[in-house]
Amino acid sequence: MFTRKYHILSAVATILLVAAACSVSKEDVLELDGTGKIALLGGRERVVCKWSGVSDAVAGISLDGAGNHFEIDFDGKDGSAVLSPVPEGNGTFSVIWRAKNGETFTGAGIEVKVYGSEYEGGLENRSVLAASYTGSGVEIILSSSCPDDIKGMEFMFTAADGSMKTEYVESYGGGRTQMVRLKEAGDGPLTYRSVWSPLGGAGDIFKSAQAVIVPEMAPSVEGISQAVDGYRGIWFTIGQSKSEYGDKYSGGLGTYTMKHIPMAVYSKEADKTFFVYGGAPDARENYLLCMIGCYDHKSGMLSKPVVVHDKGCYRVCDPHDDPTVQIDKDGHIWVFVAGRANKRPGIRYRSVKPYDISAFEYVNESIMAYPEVIYDKEKGFFLFDTRYDGVRRTFFQTSKDGVNWSDFQPIASIIEPGEEKSGHYQFANYDGEKLVCCFNRHINGSVDTRTNIYFIQSKDWGKTWTTADGTVVELPILREQGPALIRDFHKEGKNCYIKDINFDYKGNPVIYYVTSDNHLTGPDGGARVHSVARWTGKKWKFSDFTESTHCYDSGSLWVDGKEMTIITPSDPGPQLWGTGGEMVMWKSFNGGKTWRRYKTLTRNSPRNHGYARRPLNFNNGFYAFWADGNPDKESVSYLYFCNSEGDVYRMPYHMTQDWQKPELVRKAER
Repeated sequence: MFTRKYHILSAVATILLVAAACSVSKEDVLELDGTGKIALLGGRERVVCKWSGVSDAVAGISLDGAGNHFEIDFDGKDGSAVLSPVPEGNGTFSVIWRAKNGETFTGAGIEVKVYGSEYEGGLENRSVLAASYTGSGVEIILSSSCPDDIKGMEFMFTAADGSMKTEYVESYGGGRTQMVRLKEAGDGPLTYRSVWSPLGGAGDIFKSAQAVIVPEMAPSVEGISQAVDGYRGIWFTIGQSKSEYGDKYSGGLGTYTMKHIPMAVYSKEADKTFFVYGGAPDARENYLLCMIGCYDHKSGMLSKPVVVHDKGCYRVCDPHDDPTVQIDKDGHIWVFVAGRANKRPGIRYRSVKPYDISAFEYVNESIMAYPEVIYDKEKGFFLFDTRYDGVRRTFFQTSKDGVNWSDFQPIASIIEPGEEKSGHYQFANYDGEKLVCCFNRHINGSVDTRTNIYFIQSKDWGKTWTTADGTVVELPILREQGPALIRDFHKEGKNCYIKDINFDYKGNPVIYYVTSDNHLTGPDGGARVHSVARWTGKKWKFSDFTESTHCYDSGSLWVDGKEMTIITPSDPGPQLWGTGGEMVMWKSFNGGKTWRRYKTLTRNSPRNHGYARRPLNFNNGFYAFWADGNPDKESVSYLYFCNSEGDVYRMPYHMTQDWQKPELVRKAER
């Protein structure tokens, strides 16, 4: 015999909804000891009955409601059945359980809302804030007000070839605006409607009435490139290799990764440094905003930063999508927004006006992780990037104008016998005559085994490649051993984390890197040794200069004649074993042969500092910039910069004016 037991369960699946207002009641679920559970989900003039955990002794149920009688025979412990037709409206179904021995038991009634034409006729569209023709389609900004019942938007438009097209775009709400880009849309009629599916219902689709969109003839500066009232960095954790010493890496990652090159560019013509970073609305709402800021060297003031691309529209909080920046010969500022893992496209933007960050226009998009953007006034763009199809394979592309790009040209994809995957992280630079590229290798595609350093260079804009001594190298590099390998850390049993590559006063390459015993956090990772590899003109020489507590303690390398500078978080920070620490300036006065601690840049900080970046064509007034953050728990993240003397300034977290002075937080030791 069954024991009769009735109770109400909440948050299993939602049954009762209040039309378009999106309010939800608790679900009515019947549970009898030894029987299982049933739930009724309302759809378009139908009800879906779902059962789970049903005892073998139960034959089925009888349902009566809305003028209908339904007999359902269970064909397993879990299953579903469609009850149709059921008239639109709210109703209660009575439940009778039927046992295989012929006994019946009356259950409590279950309320359900059934939807139909009356519900659909009352649906509204998600609001459009702005729409504009960009020269390559239409960009639309959707309102941040978006009920969870709206699953997407359906756009109907006339394509450039005159054909009518329909494009569906998944909806992202969460209190954030959403950008939609219709690349094929021409200047003909454009309509849209919202696609609804009642929360907790049977999953049926309903559509609001079509509405007309009239795009502007020029990009909407206010809608597409919006200034915000302060410099606020993104906080992030990778959530991997967790231990008592924290995650593999986490904290304030606004200037992450070191493979995003450059993140700042100084313009002599404008006497300004333009810099990009991964931002966030604030510490309470942490999604990624691809930001650009500007420092005016004449006034010593920072402009309000501008949102170039809102990744929050797509629910992205990952700083692997942080942007990079370049300036072309006409003064237009280019922002390359990264897209990680081939899942999200990389997107290129160009400023509407030279040396001006107030408005950006969409240019194009492609697969583009870890963009490293080089520009030559005569030759155009040279892009080093990564594709996640191998798992991480490195490539380069070229473009005269930034609009039309060459095919992907592979650089490295090392897969040794017994392995199935390749993996590499690369770092590049350009001195006006030759391109240089160094990279590591991930054994069988695992980033936690990154090791070795390889080096190649090209003096003819990527047509041919050689080692530092001129030995020709055929691309792609497919084997671990070969002329491009300059240090076999795999054989030494070490991980290798490359941080930067630059040129000495003779034009020879210099590489800054960190080695460790493995990828683990805390003391289990062994010593994290900071080192420099430099080509003397005849051979590679290596020198260690300090140790720190984390593999991702990252900084950059500056060269001024025989004087070299490295700024990196090599001192322990307040979160001892977390990413970053206190910033220190290291110097070499003999071309990198020996190094000494020169200045302490930060001390007694509340949060760790990390990822110090070197601006391209740097001006001494804005020499390096970085972010802070608590790697042990989610926190605010401030952005900082220092001058060449080591004076450290904090960018304003909140701004009340369009231009504002930074705060001097530490005067350099003189």
